[in-house]
Amino acid sequence: KGKLFCGKFPALNNTKVRIVDIDTGPDPDDTLDEKFVESDGTFMLNGFTRELTDIDPVLYIWHDCLDLENPCQRKVKVTIPKKYIIGKEPETPEQWMNVGNINLEGSFDDEKRECIQ
Repeated sequence: KGKLFCGKFPALNNTKVRIVDIDTGPDPDDTLDEKFVESDGTFMLNGFTRELTDIDPVLYIWHDCLDLENPCQRKVKVTIPKKYIIGKEPETPEQWMNVGNINLEGSFDDEKRECIQ
């Protein structure tokens, strides 16, 4: 969960967030949950998968902050620590990863550009 901003304003409601389990080899990546942010920029995702290999979740954020004139969206990747893989529905606040408030105006390591539907 978290809250996304573009400067002092909430991120636009076309900002998409997705949890993905990154797989290696022939096994394709698994989308665990996906939503657009709320009008106040907040989001909450929860995903589930069964794997023979390690679960390696990441949070992807696609946005147009300071970028409306360019085609496609900016894509940001946030790695989710293993301690948040709990094997059941989160029951306490400590079991949720809270990315906090993220201002999308800045540039991010390994940022890419991608067209999404």
